[in-house]
Amino acid sequence: MKRLKGISRLVAMIGALAVMVVIAAIIWYHRADPLIDNGLTVYTDPVGNYKVYTIEVVNRSESDIDIQSVTVNSEKMPNRVQLGITYDSGRLVQFLGDQTDPATKLMDLHDASIRSQLSDQEIRTILASKVNSNKQTPIHYGVVVRYDEEPLQEVTIRYTYLGFTKVKRVTKWFDFGETP
Repeated sequence: MKRLKGISRLVAMIGALAVMVVIAAIIWYHRADPLIDNGLTVYTDPVGNYKVYTIEVVNRSESDIDIQSVTVNSEKMPNRVQLGITYDSGRLVQFLGDQTDPATKLMDLHDASIRSQLSDQEIRTILASKVNSNKQTPIHYGVVVRYDEEPLQEVTIRYTYLGFTKVKRVTKWFDFGETP
């Protein structure tokens, strides 16, 4: 009987520990935000008819991030949205119309994943070794958005991280009094 009580106590302690681990993992996951928006550039076409915004994004996790969708201003569809990746260059992703850096490739959101951010040393090593290499290495990422209907106030990025969907709302870079 005494032995049964000891086993029951052990099972209860292991169960309580397992519940605490699950709760801690859930809290960590909900608080984790591996997709960081590091800056914004704005391209205005030469005649001033439209603007294209490029949000620099960085993956601060060890797992790839896949963008599912991008909406603007409370779930509206933008006129244009693409993922930009700069390969083998220290330049950030910037849409500049016909003057966009040739090292920057613009593609559909689903054509590539956002890989973990490289360290400065890794970037220097990659750039130094590219002289004789045909392999392209992604260095910088950006989300390119054009929206002509009203001033841009918010960009919402839905992405997959560790198999679950997360949402990133970007508002800090936009001037709420700006016109398109």
